[in-house]
Amino acid sequence: AYLGAAVMHEDAVFPVKDAGIPINIRNTNRPQDPGTMISAKCEEVTAGAITGIAGKPGYSAICMEKDMMNAEIGFGLRVLNVLASHNITFEHMPTGIDTMSIIVPTASLAPCRETVLREIREAVSPDSLTVDDGLALIVLAGHGMTEHIGMAAQVLSVVSAENINLKMIDMGSRELSLILAVWEKDYKTAIRAIYEKLCK
Repeated sequence: AYLGAAVMHEDAVFPVKDAGIPINIRNTNRPQDPGTMISAKCEEVTAGAITGIAGKPGYSAICMEKDMMNAEIGFGLRVLNVLASHNITFEHMPTGIDTMSIIVPTASLAPCRETVLREIREAVSPDSLTVDDGLALIVLAGHGMTEHIGMAAQVLSVVSAENINLKMIDMGSRELSLILAVWEKDYKTAIRAIYEKLCK
C-alpha cells in the first residue's frame, strides 16, 4: 500500500490502521475463503517468511559519483533540495562512500529532467551524473525478514536463476521489507519467480 503498487491504497489503509481496526483482505472470486488479516498484533508467523510481494514500474534512478562525497557536508541535502524545488518525491536513496542513487517517479522527472540535472551539477559538482530509466521496484514484506540469515542470498539466487540483473537492493533499517529495483522488462518475471520459489 505504501509503495502505491495498486495492491491497496494508503488512504484506505492508514486511517483504519491508526484507529486499530483489523483489515480482512478477501479474494473477490472466492469470498468464502478466510483471506488475509492485517492487524497491529502479529500472530504466529515464521520469522523470515515472505508474506507479501508487490511491484510497480515507472521509476528512474538519478546516479551520481564524486570522490570524497562522504566527507562533503550537506551533499545529500543539496541534491534533495533540487528535487524538492521541482516537487519531485523520491522512493529510495541507496548510497555508497562516493556514489549516490536517487530513485524517483519517471513521470515527475520527465518534464524537468534537463533542468534538474543542470541544477544538481551546479549544486554539488559531481564527477559523473547519469539517469537510468525503465526501472521497477519490487517490495518483499514479511516479519523478521531482514533478520533471517540467508534471506537476501535466497532472493538473489532466485532472481539470478532467471537471468535478471538487480539495479538496487535495499534492506532498510527495519525488519519488515526488502526492496529490489529491476529493469521493467524483468519485474513480472522476478515477482513470479520469487513467489513460486520462496512464498509457497
